[in-house]
Amino acid sequence: MKTNPFISTTALALLLTLPQLKAQPHVSMARGPIPPGPELRTEGMPREPNRAGLITLTTLSGTVQQLTANDEAILNGFVLGTGSSTVIIRFPARMGKSISNIAKTGSSVTVSGYSKPTPEGESVFQLVNLTAGKTTVTDTPANPPAVLPTPSLRTFEGKVAEFLVDKQGRTRGLLLTDQTLIKVPPHVADQLVSLAPKGSSISVNGFQHSLGDGEVQLNKRTIVQAAQLTVNGQTFLVR
Repeated sequence: MKTNPFISTTALALLLTLPQLKAQPHVSMARGPIPPGPELRTEGMPREPNRAGLITLTTLSGTVQQLTANDEAILNGFVLGTGSSTVIIRFPARMGKSISNIAKTGSSVTVSGYSKPTPEGESVFQLVNLTAGKTTVTDTPANPPAVLPTPSLRTFEGKVAEFLVDKQGRTRGLLLTDQTLIKVPPHVADQLVSLAPKGSSISVNGFQHSLGDGEVQLNKRTIVQAAQLTVNGQTFLVR
């Protein structure tokens, strides 16, 4: 069979008139890196809280050399002489009454507890239980009061005897000549050092702190959380 020359010529001409097709560059459909999203958590599965785990207890025996207190004069520890060294013993303030009844200066005691650092970097021995003679006192969780006391605003007046500075060098408050302790934030105390130096007369509106259950003061002090201060006729709001 012969090929029709007309059809061949026509087909050839048609092919020559078609536009040249160019290869298109390959377009990837893959997306870029996915930014990290929020941490995924399984519903109903809360994070495990931080726990101290098991703590090894150590027993020390010795003589109570000196009772110690915090800035509010509330008993919270004592210095124990073991014969070869002295150890700073700390306990919750709520144990002050029960411990002071059986462990006085010069008493022989046995203490069980563990060593721990304080925020100031000091190493202390945290008391868990104390035995003096046939009596043992144990640190137990505090019971919340059935009814919280309602604080009332009172006015206290006096002269500045001194400013109280903690172990980190921060001024925490001022002590009046009648042993009233006025507590203010450190940044306020720094202002008062120049505004109301020692010997200045000051008037304070504030809330008197009541001792908690079991707390004992080594030195009788009235503790006041300041709300307003008046110095040289000018009243300041404490914030």
